[in-house]
Formats: sequence, structure tokens, C-alpha cells
Amino acid sequence: MDLNVKAFAAVLSTDDQSPSEPAVLRFAAPNGVRSEWTGWSSGPLRVWFRAAAKFRGAALPQGAPWTIVLGDPAEWDPAHPEAPLVSAARISYEPDTGALTLHTSIVGLPPIFAHRGPKCVALSSELDVLADLPGVRLELDPVSVEQLGRIGHPVGHRTLFRSTTLLRGGSRVRISQDGSDRTESSWQLPRPNPASWETFIEAQVAAFEDAIRRIETSGSFLSLTAGLDTRAIFATVARQGRPVPAVTMSGVRRSLDARTAARLCREYGVRHQVVTFDERFTRGLPGFVEQASRLSGGLESFDQAPEVYLYDELNGEFQARLSGNLGNQVGRGGTEGVGLRGASQEVLSRALRNRMGQDEGGHWLLTQLDSGEASALGFILQQEIPFSSVGNFSVGAHFATQQSPYANRALIETLALKPVSAQSAPSASMLKMRLRDVRHRFLGEPARNSFQRTLISRVGGFAAHYPINLGWRAAGGVSLPGLALGIATMVGMVVQKTAFDDGAFGGFVDRTGVAALHNFRQSARWLKRHLRDYTRDTLAAQDLREQELFDDASLQRTLDAHFSGAGDHHETVTYALDVALAHKLFCRRHPTVP
Repeated sequence: MDLNVKAFAAVLSTDDQSPSEPAVLRFAAPNGVRSEWTGWSSGPLRVWFRAAAKFRGAALPQGAPWTIVLGDPAEWDPAHPEAPLVSAARISYEPDTGALTLHTSIVGLPPIFAHRGPKCVALSSELDVLADLPGVRLELDPVSVEQLGRIGHPVGHRTLFRSTTLLRGGSRVRISQDGSDRTESSWQLPRPNPASWETFIEAQVAAFEDAIRRIETSGSFLSLTAGLDTRAIFATVARQGRPVPAVTMSGVRRSLDARTAARLCREYGVRHQVVTFDERFTRGLPGFVEQASRLSGGLESFDQAPEVYLYDELNGEFQARLSGNLGNQVGRGGTEGVGLRGASQEVLSRALRNRMGQDEGGHWLLTQLDSGEASALGFILQQEIPFSSVGNFSVGAHFATQQSPYANRALIETLALKPVSAQSAPSASMLKMRLRDVRHRFLGEPARNSFQRTLISRVGGFAAHYPINLGWRAAGGVSLPGLALGIATMVGMVVQKTAFDDGAFGGFVDRTGVAALHNFRQSARWLKRHLRDYTRDTLAAQDLREQELFDDASLQRTLDAHFSGAGDHHETVTYALDVALAHKLFCRRHPTVP
């Protein structure tokens, strides 16, 4: 590894007029500070990178091969430089052939996006950066726009933009000097070799502990919640004698996550910071929404605004974020969610809808979980994770290196040892998946089936006996006070789901604090009270009318009904906002029509 970088971009010119020196790229950071990228070039290939803290000021060699690691280098082993990674991607250059080889992460995160234009091939870890690269012209992809509204994100390695894809996870992509490319699979989940539960759990515990030891945490914060995934991390780093400062997001009234995290940190003497979503957040919401759209590749403007605010509040204090990312999939064979967005397409123009093609039918995820557990796990790891998480991951990776002990190849490959069990396998039934989630929240995972619960129990002490999620304990049993708080939290979830906290009884709900227990996100209220004018102004822009993205009459009816309280069109309104901002922030740089 010659360099560890936070971000990467490259352009390979495929015409005869290629500059000898790379242009200096400067991209505006969210706080207004301009961040410089270091450049490198050889013939038609130009490369830029934003180095990690330890490598600032470093340069790539000329006339010699080099390798850079994008993301968290915890798994990097110089003795095995070709080994596939989960927490990072690798980019290598061969001076003899002029070829660039990209070794993507096993799960496709951190992402690498590729755009093929008429005179270049462009690559970047950030779509916002890709849009500014020489020779790149982005335009919305109607099929991806349809999937964004129906599912909540594009699938099939699409982005929101034509001729621009998310490179497949676990792949080796070699791009020759003439622009041609060859893609090969570099990793697959090992063939099933079921062992006993005891052998399987012990293998997972050992791999998890080793994964945490490999992570450099000196500049990290732990994103601590009330859940099992981060509790396992908290307990393990405490036992290893290197506690990590914790950060939790909450509303003004403390959420269950914030209460649990504060209690744990107080017991272990760990610094804990609560990022509170108060008036400062709501006052700056339009700016956070635009920044979230820019950093998520246009996918999640409203939904990822809290992530932007989180890093804004931390003000660059930390270089990395340690989280329980992938814990659900690796620890329990779960998914990020099985629900669909279900936004109405009627607000889009007829011309755009006519270009969308036909819905293929069937649930994009559940239909893939009915073909055997090994196949289902492979799909979850290499398609469900990147498709559903790329927006959130991209926002976070812009500000800090994303770390997780669950993003570890040795740990993931222990899944080949998993005993055959219908109870713990992914299910193609939406009802079964949701019931499993409810069981996990209230009763936890069976001790014999959960390496996380086993590990926390062995650590013992307060972490093993304080309630997890909605009341259960890793050491066994259920805490009655924790269960009571858990039931109140579930009530709060229903209140938020039905937007009851934003209706006539909103004041009463606020005073009880019930809604805040479940989630700090007051999405219905934020949109109606703090983004109404911004949303209307954004969707009424003259440029959108000229591009004929929306059906003006249908969109206006939807906005009027939602903001007057005559109907709940939250998903459709935020979908329209996503599409409008994606066009504004990515396509208007070089005007195009989808």
C-alpha cells in the first residue's frame, strides 16, 4: 500500500488529445472550506485523491507501480496484498501497460462509481466529484428514477444517472489504456460447510475480536445506540482496554438510544456526547438537505440531512466513525429493511414516465431470499447492502473513514460454517422478517445462536446486564423496567409511523415524550413545518418546468393536499424533492434532458 485515501477520482481519456498534467481539483466542503486534491498523471490517465490523515502530503510515484487503499485499511495485510477486503477497496496502476485495476470491496462499500462518456472513462468514490470531472456529463436515468420512487433506491448496480454505475462488490475491474475493461469476480462466499452451533459461534467470536484489534481507533468515535451490534463493540473495546468516545443522536427529549448509551458510558467512564436535533438543525434544514443530496449521489436529500448535521456538530474532531454497520446481516442474517417506498409516479411528467419501462414485478429483495440460505446470504452481502446503504455510506465517508468490525472478510466467511436452521435463515416472507425483528427487539437472539450475545455475556459486568433494545439482557432474562420503557418506545414508533405526533394531539404527545423514545427523527413535522416553503420553491423552479420532469398539475395537487393536512403524501413529496435536487445539483452543471 503506497497510500491510504479518503476519496479517489480518475479520468482515462480515450481520444488523442489528453493533457500531460492533471488539473487541480478543488471541491467545496460543507463548512465552506475548500479541500484540495492531490493530482497524478501518466499519458491519458489522470488521478486525484484526498489522502487519509497519516498520508497527507504524500505523492504517488512516477514510472513505477502503485497501490492505494480507499477506506479503512484495517484488513490490509502487506503479506497478502491481493486478498479481498470488506472495509476498503484497492486501486492499482501498472506502468508497463498503463492499465488501472480496481479491486472493489466485497460488499461494494466504499463505493466506486464508473461513468463511460464518448471520450473518456471516469471513476470516483463520490458521485458529486464524478460530476465535476473533465468530460463527464450527467443526466437522469428514467429507470433509476422509477426505482427510487417505487423501491427507495436504484437496483442492479444503477445510479440515478445514465451511463454511470456502481461497480460490483467483490470484483476485479481492469481498465486498459484504450478504455476497454474486463471484470472478474474476486470473491464468493465459501461453499456451505455446516458445523455445530458451538463451533460456529466460537469461530465468529474469535474473528470479531480479531477484527476489532485490527481497527485503529485513536481518532475514532463510536456511534453508540441501544442495540446489540454496537453493544458488542462497546463491550469488546472496553475489555481490550481501549475505550472509544461515544456519540449518540437524539431529539431534545432523550431517545432510548441516548439514555442507554449515556448509562453505559457513565458506568465505564467513557466520554459520551449527544448530538441534539433542536432549533439549530431545523433552522439550517434546507442547507443540510441540499448537502445530503449532493453527497448521497442524489438518492437521499431529506432522509440523510441528519447525517450531515451530525458531522457538522462534531466539527471535524474525529477522523473515523466506528459503527455496527453490517452487524444485522453478518450477525443475524437480516437485512436493512424489506419495506418499499411506494411513492406515487403520477407527479412525474408523462414524457419521463414513458421512458421508465415496465416494472418487472415481484419484490426486488424478497424474491432473492427464497433460493437457499447460501444464495440468500450472498445476495444480501453483495447486492442488498450496497444498493440500500450506498447513500448513507457515501455521506458518512465524505466526512470520516467508516469503520466496522463486521466489515471483515474472516468474520463474513465464518457464515459458511453456519448450521442449517430455518429459524435463523433469511426469509422470503415479509411477515416472517418483520416478526423476527420484533422478537429480536423484545426478547433478543437465542444465546446459542448469537455470537454477539455470547461475547457480551463473557465480558460480563454492567454491559451484559443492562437492557438491550426493548428490554432483554445479554446475560439472560428480561429487565422489567427495561421492558416497560421498551413498550413505551414501541408506542412511540406507532405514533411516529402514523404521524400522530404532528396532528391535533401533537402538543400532548410532545409532553409525554413517547414519540421521542423511538426515534429522534420527526420527519413528518420537519417536512411540513420547516421545509414547506423550501420544498415548494425548489419544485417550482423554472428550470424544472423547462426540463418537463414533473406533471405540474399533479405535483401541485399533491403538495397542496400534503401541506394542508388533507392527505399524507410524505413519501411522494420527498421523492419529488430528491429528483428535483438531483437534477439541480448534478445535471445543471452541464444542461441535459433525461
